Amino acid sequence: MKTEGVSVFFDSEVSSPEAVRLAAAVMGGRMGVEVSKAAGGLSVRVYGPGASAGTFANEALNQQCRIDLARVNSRIASIITTKALLSAAGEKPARRGRK
Repeated sequence: MKTEGVSVFFDSEVSSPEAVRLAAAVMGGRMGVEVSKAAGGLSVRVYGPGASAGTFANEALNQQCRIDLARVNSRIASIITTKALLSAAGEKPARRGRK
């Protein structure tokens, strides 16, 4: 007997497959989640006690925001990390444009 559930479609123009799969990993402990490829995106079926398409969609959006922010902030995070490591090693980073 197949468990009933709710299906949600995630358009690849809006949600990355990585975000949907991360959401599936996070929500997998709370509900049954099946992810499959569909034309133009991914189809997700959630089922079981506590299964909610809205809850899953919110988690997918949360993961997409994390991915987008990491992409935007990766350069500055790299600079901060490099400066922190140089400082911990006792080196002084060269200053640019100041005399």
